[in-house]
Parts: sequence; C-alpha cells; structure tokens
Amino acid sequence: MAAGLEAAASDQQGATRGIPEASFNKGRISARSLQTFRGWGMSLAWEANDLYGGGRQVAKIKDPAQQSAYMDLLYGDPATRLTLGFNIARYNIGGGDDPNHAHMRPDAQMEGYQSGPDAAFDWTRDAAQRRMLQEAKRRGADIFEAASYSPPYWMTVSGCSSGSKERGQDNLRPEMQERFVDYLATVVKHFHDAEGIRFESVEPFNEPDGNWGAGGSQEGYSAPIATQNAVLPLLRSRLQRDGLETFVAGVDTNNISAAIGDLKQLSPAAVAAIGRFDTHDYHHDVGDLARLREYRTLAEKLHKRVWMSELGCCFADQKEKDDMWGALFMADSIRMDLRDLRAEAWVLWQPDWEVIRFDPNGGAPQLRKQYYALAQYSRFIRPGFQIVSAGGAYNTLAAYSPALKRLVLVTTNRDAPGEDDLDLTAFAGLPAAVTAYRTTSEASINLREETIALSHDRHIVYSLPARSITTYVIDGVVARSDASIDNIEGVHQVVSQGAHLCLNVAANSANSGAAIIPYSCGAYSNEAFNFASRGGGFYSIHTVNAVAGLCLNVSNGPKSPGDGKTRGASGNLIQWDCGDGPLPANELFRIEAATSGAYRIHVKSSDLCLEDPGAGGTLRQNHCDPAAANQRFMLVD
Repeated sequence: MAAGLEAAASDQQGATRGIPEASFNKGRISARSLQTFRGWGMSLAWEANDLYGGGRQVAKIKDPAQQSAYMDLLYGDPATRLTLGFNIARYNIGGGDDPNHAHMRPDAQMEGYQSGPDAAFDWTRDAAQRRMLQEAKRRGADIFEAASYSPPYWMTVSGCSSGSKERGQDNLRPEMQERFVDYLATVVKHFHDAEGIRFESVEPFNEPDGNWGAGGSQEGYSAPIATQNAVLPLLRSRLQRDGLETFVAGVDTNNISAAIGDLKQLSPAAVAAIGRFDTHDYHHDVGDLARLREYRTLAEKLHKRVWMSELGCCFADQKEKDDMWGALFMADSIRMDLRDLRAEAWVLWQPDWEVIRFDPNGGAPQLRKQYYALAQYSRFIRPGFQIVSAGGAYNTLAAYSPALKRLVLVTTNRDAPGEDDLDLTAFAGLPAAVTAYRTTSEASINLREETIALSHDRHIVYSLPARSITTYVIDGVVARSDASIDNIEGVHQVVSQGAHLCLNVAANSANSGAAIIPYSCGAYSNEAFNFASRGGGFYSIHTVNAVAGLCLNVSNGPKSPGDGKTRGASGNLIQWDCGDGPLPANELFRIEAATSGAYRIHVKSSDLCLEDPGAGGTLRQNHCDPAAANQRFMLVD
C-alpha cells in the first residue's frame, strides 16, 4: 500500500542534515503553567544503614569525610557544587521485626521504636536513619515525609514484619488497628517535639498491593482496601487530636495501574482523610501515558495534589540493563511523571540502585550515568519552578521560573541521532546564545557544558546524539504578554462531537498502516496523539502509544473522500512512518476553530476534513460541512 505521497516543497527541515524526520523534536514553548514544582528527594531507609551502619549492617563508608561527601552529592545548593540538590527526605518509620529473626537483608532490617505492646518507646533506635535525616536537613532539606512499610511484628498475624504467612492476606491484627495508628502518630509527634523535624505528611501503607510474605528480605505489608478504609480516617483523626499539622498521604501502591485500582475502591471517608495522593511509578519500559493521565484526572476531580513518591532502576528483566539505558529510563520517567502525571514532587528510591555506587574499598562514592541523568533535571529545575507546556516537543520537559526569569528545557533522545527545534518566541528578553548541558553514553560526557546560538527566528536548533540527555538553560527571559498560547500543540485525546468517540489506533497496533478508528473513550494509550506545529498553521499528529516515528496519514493521499468503512483503504486515516524527509501533504493537517472548544481538522493534500463515521467505521476524509458534528473534534488533555 503506497500510503505516503511524494514530498512536495515544504517548510520542514531535516532532509539536508541527514536527520530522519521522525527524529525531530519540535514544539513551541509557552508559559502555560501545568503545576508548580515543589522539589526532588529520596527515601532514606536502607541507604542510611549502608552509609553509617546500623543493626546488622556494617557501614559501607567508614571515613566521616567520605560520608559527608556522599551526602553533599545528594542534598545542597546546585549553584555552589555538584549535587542533585534534593530538598525532600522520606523517612521510613520502621516497624521492627522479631529480634529472633535474621531473614531480612542486613541493610533492610529497620529498627522499630517499640519492641512490644507494653514496652516504652526507645528513641535511641534507628540512629543511622535519624542521622541521615538531620544531615539532609543541615544541607537544606525542607520537606519531610514519614512512611511505614509494616506495623511492628507484635501487631501482625504472622509475628513477622516482612509479611503474612499467606501472601496477600492482611497481616495487621484487627484489634491492633488503633495501636498501629497510635504508633505512627507517636513517632511523628516525637520528631516534631524532640528532633525538630515537622513531617508534612505520613504514609501508613507502602505498596499495600504487594504480595509480602513472612520470612522475606524486607519489611512489607499487604493491606486490603477494607483495612485502608478503616485506618486512614483513624490516622487523620489522631493527628488532628494531637494538634499536629501533619496530614495523611496515600496510598502509595507499586505502580500507576494499581494506584488507580485502589483509589477507585476507597471509601469517601478514606479519600477525605488523604491530604495528598502518593504513588510509586515502577514500570519496565516507557511509562504508560494513558494511565498517568487517568490518575491525574482522578486526582484533579478529587482536588488532590500528587507526588511520585518512589522509583528506581533497574530490575533484572529491564532491557539490556546497561548504564545509559537506566539513565534514559529515569530521564523519560521524570519527564512523564512531571508533565503527564503532574506530580509536584519526584522522589528517588535509593541512590545505590545505580545512581551512586559505594566503593568496595572504602574510597570516594562512584557516580553512575543515572546520577547525571537526574542531575540534568534536578540541578536546574528547582523548587518553585512552574512546569510549562513544551507544545509538540514530546521528548522535552519545560520549566519556567518567573521570579528568576529562567527557562529550562530538558530533552531525552533515544537510539538514533535527532534534532531539537524548540520555538522560544513566546518569551521576551531572549539572549543571542543559551547554555546547554549534555550527558551521553560516552563515559566522559556527563553534564558537559556548551554554548548554543539561537537561530535568526529565535529557535533552539541543535543536533542530538543517540542516547543522550540535553538541558538548555535560558536566563533573563519573561513570558510575552502578547504571545498567544497554542492549546493545540501537545498530547490530547481527540473526541468527536457527533459520536462522542475517541480516535483510537486499532488493536493498539504499533505497525505502520494500522487503521485509526472511533472507539469509546477510556484510559487507553492508543488514544493519545501528539500535535506538533509545522508552521504555516499546519500540524503533524503523532501516535505515542507504542513506538516513535508514526504519524497520522490519509492513506494514499487522494483528493476524494474515503469510504469510512474499510480499514486502511484509500482516503481513510491510518498511522504511517513519518519517514526520513519532509512530511508529505497527506500527513499535515490544518486545525480550524469550529465552535467553542471544538475544531475541524483539514487535510493539507486535499483540503477535505477528517470525519468520524461512528462505531464500526474508520476515520476518513470527507467534504467539509460546517454543520456536521462528526467533523468537529475536541482536544482533551
């Protein structure tokens, strides 16, 4: 099937540079704020035992100067030295296991503060993690969260804080629910009163969706929805009774899909008890865009803020597991968590998961590619920055600080050479050149600084090596009051006003030639389309569900209407390889305002309009009819 047309004269760049059209990352950056970012952080937990030694774990760094250097690499002001600039510390309130047990990893065995139901709280315990918490605070950490991975062993059914005897079963004895709440609240209050740490939030369930089993290598607690519904309101009431400003966060499942499932089952009282939604975002490849957006939508409807509260890489089955693969995985995750999940904070699991290695000989900490990948974001996008729109530049995260007049753009490029074309014309005060920082798969290229001249039309046009992360820092700029904000550029669901159905890649296909069909709107990644401005009022529309480089295409590019029935037939809409040269006219679309909040989509090659024929059909081009509701589409974020 000859779906592509011969490329006519075009305003597109790329063919002369030898860069495939599909590898261009283009978009108009605007100051349209998505959310205000509050900061970066990490879970202390086991890392403190590794760093300082605790319980059964011997310190992996014994030199106090090296211990301090390690903390300096994590917390502090990036303007003064090399550091990730974390300002959030997530403290693990250990439950504490039966002292007769020794099955946990030495570093993961946390000390609880109360050894039995009649025992006094022993505030000398967990010295390593308490020290790390204070060291983070001394370096500028100003947001603290407490999290529980398991109740104390003596509150559990199994008598073990790593899980239940039957995996997945509730391990908290029903009569201990209030004692568990008392335990958490007492620890939070002690830190407030005696340690000078005000926990902003406390999270009572860490990955309650996990199948935690007795005799495991770490603390874990599978909490069914009924228990969550009971404990969450109890904890909020207790914190309020104690006069603490700390709120309850939840429910911190392992991944976004699990978070959506749990959230939909929580009772109204449990949801009301939660002050902020925390979720981990573990996944094995590129994050699920549709799921991230579904969770964000649920949070927005319930008027809750969102944190991405834990992520690390890499597990044994994650791709080839080389250093740069992990760095790119983390970089892509940050972009999607901040842009699509709209997380106001991003929290790393543990640095020793291939971010910083401990030297087995006790020498200086060893920085990995993941460290530099995180630094490409965290050193430049600081607390108080606004996450803003990067338009159709799908691989770019954009952030802006009106107070500092600083614009930061971070682009991830995967396995082939590419090019950024980032339009900065929505900002005034642009300099002649900007500073770029780059990390690549080459061992020596980490945060390498370069200076780049802007193009004559005030764009950043810059070549991207394969497997690279590039950060642009543009200082002294302000959002232009006369600049229009393009609400078309970026990723949307495309919903027909006539049939109220969404454009959908048939069978979630990643194949070139797959049909675009009308389908019920839902949380499907094959219903997400990225609109990228191509100049002259035209856009390319990219599918983002599976692989890069596929664009919407009117099959064979005829001037006549498609039949709207036969998938892939001439004149009907498909996804097709964007190609190595300028885009053909049957892959370019003019977006015209039709009614309030709705658009008509004209095909450049025919000037016909896209049309939704209804369920059972396939999208087609047809003669434009201003009265036809099935030719009007809403773009839904």
